[in-house]
Amino acid sequence: MSTDEKLFGPGRLRAFSPFLAPGERKQLHDLLNAGAALPPSFADELRALARRYIDDGDSIKLRAVCLLVADLCEQGWQVAIESDRITFQPPGIARKGEQTVDDIKVRVRAALQSARLRQLQEPSVRQFLIRVEKRSLRSGNRASVIDLIDDGAALAKDLRAIEGLPDVERDAALKGIIDPVVEVAEAGAKCPDTGLPLIDIWRYFRHTWAHEYRSIPGRQMLVLIRNAARPRRPIIGIAMLASPVMRLTARDQWIGWLRDAAEERVRSGVWDAAAFGASLLDRIDASIAAVRWDDLASSDEIVEPTETVALRLEQKAAGAAFAREQQLRAHYETHRDLGGQVKPHRGELKSAQPDSDWRAASDDLLFVRKRAESLAQLLFAKGMFRSAGLTRDPVAALDQLFTTPSGQRAVDVALAEFRKAGLSSEVADVSICGAVHPYNELLGGKLVALMLTSKEARDAYARRYGGQTSVIASQMAGRIISKPADLRILTTTSLYGVGSSQYNRLVLRAQDHSGLPHDVKWGAIGKSLTGGFGTLHLGGETAQALRSMAMARHDSRRVNNRFGEGTSPRLRQIREGLDALGLKSDSILHHATPRIFYGCELSPGARAALVGLGKPALDAPTSADIGAAWRHRWLSKRARREETLQALADLGPMSVRASLHADADGQFSLPI
Repeated sequence: MSTDEKLFGPGRLRAFSPFLAPGERKQLHDLLNAGAALPPSFADELRALARRYIDDGDSIKLRAVCLLVADLCEQGWQVAIESDRITFQPPGIARKGEQTVDDIKVRVRAALQSARLRQLQEPSVRQFLIRVEKRSLRSGNRASVIDLIDDGAALAKDLRAIEGLPDVERDAALKGIIDPVVEVAEAGAKCPDTGLPLIDIWRYFRHTWAHEYRSIPGRQMLVLIRNAARPRRPIIGIAMLASPVMRLTARDQWIGWLRDAAEERVRSGVWDAAAFGASLLDRIDASIAAVRWDDLASSDEIVEPTETVALRLEQKAAGAAFAREQQLRAHYETHRDLGGQVKPHRGELKSAQPDSDWRAASDDLLFVRKRAESLAQLLFAKGMFRSAGLTRDPVAALDQLFTTPSGQRAVDVALAEFRKAGLSSEVADVSICGAVHPYNELLGGKLVALMLTSKEARDAYARRYGGQTSVIASQMAGRIISKPADLRILTTTSLYGVGSSQYNRLVLRAQDHSGLPHDVKWGAIGKSLTGGFGTLHLGGETAQALRSMAMARHDSRRVNNRFGEGTSPRLRQIREGLDALGLKSDSILHHATPRIFYGCELSPGARAALVGLGKPALDAPTSADIGAAWRHRWLSKRARREETLQALADLGPMSVRASLHADADGQFSLPI
């Protein structure tokens, strides 16, 4: 049993002892005991109590604990309070009485819906929904977002009308009913059919998802899949390509970015030892060249690194880290206002500009630390590779490197550099992907996932992000750095932890579809049986309370949503706040819900290319080719099912609007 299974497995009891004053502890104790039976209003009572406390002094702690308990109870965690501690028990993946995968999905979806329904009641969200639903004159069109929701009954009628056609004629007729195209929702771009901003259209349909809509940092390309065969090109589904997480074991193992995976492929002959050895050396040299080092080391030390220079660089990094901590404390004291809020410390350079002084920006204390840390690691790895004789005899050198602690560390450094390079421009996470009414009944979710592999989607990503100045890389290098954006890998994670019908058997074989240059395949690449770390189960109000708690504890704002400061600022802010409460943050952030990870290699050889071994094929299927293959593989059969056609009749504008205008109790109240 792994450490995670021992600590965080489903059903494991987790005990916390928050730092509360005696009076605060009694008040929380009374409320939690009163809510032991967990009535429907329990979480709301906790939130109401939390809002009565102002974020000052000890009250901020009770506020944060109340909001935290409310969120966890709403997500199905069991909670109780004893004299000196609070205990929580996560729900795990299955509960007593749940017989099928669908039972589990219904329960998990219901838990996620709680936060979503609260968000839909927010005045700003309701105003947005009403605004885009109102039929108005925009860019010469009197229309609303409702016009982009297809009529399921009309769609079913058209599908029935071609049911008796011969297969050859039916394929062409199906294209006349559903002809998918890719449209990217860029800032400022408007829909020619309705005049609405494309981003507003995407956001509207995003609110129909099971979980609340949150903005995320980093890259995010919003994608609409539309049906060009019908009036006003109704929406089939939506997707988002986002920045991938830095460390994901299943993905990194699948690609070969982890040492045990790399060793297995070298020893089994899947990877040529000489080629892999050369790629390690090239990667280290390229990474050193991408770091400004003139103020940290001499040219001789870069060519022939020693342990002494690595140690000196580590000391330099530690000094810069201490100085920045003092800098953040001073910023906190200077900018703290009466409300206790503190502006982020963004440094002198906040974004890439034509006249940006990247050399001066590299002298920022944050980047002095990062440059020194990175260079220390890289020079250590280079020294180890040289002493092992990786150039002279790669087979013997790799055997030595894989079997000694210092050699393993050097390989880890090089593989981490491959990972950083790949994640910066060649891998994207599919954070949103699915169909909307009525196309969800026609396996439109599979179509959306496949369309993300199309030439149109990949070209749009390259146009959007290729050649952009990288703020972090430029500050690390002390000069302007831009990178291409050639997508090679897509990954995603199951929401429910019990598989995904959308990605199940999602394969198009080139031999079966003449327009495809190669197979298009989504497949499971790994599982997390005990769940993982994340913040999906914690709401925005809770996150804000924990952020305030962290600042009060440290007398500084240490998470500033700044390029280069670290990944996932929301996760780091919440972690700091939980630690400040005296709670073991991992016990809360580990959601105990298993996850299944899926990946798609966009062209043959893409994974090997991400460790410097060869180049992948450049051909990509067009959206037209994918659409034709999807119609032949799935739609043709699905459209013959009477139960599907009957289900379509109940889906359309009214079903979408009903899902968006629910009150806090889940009852629907459509505006007139």
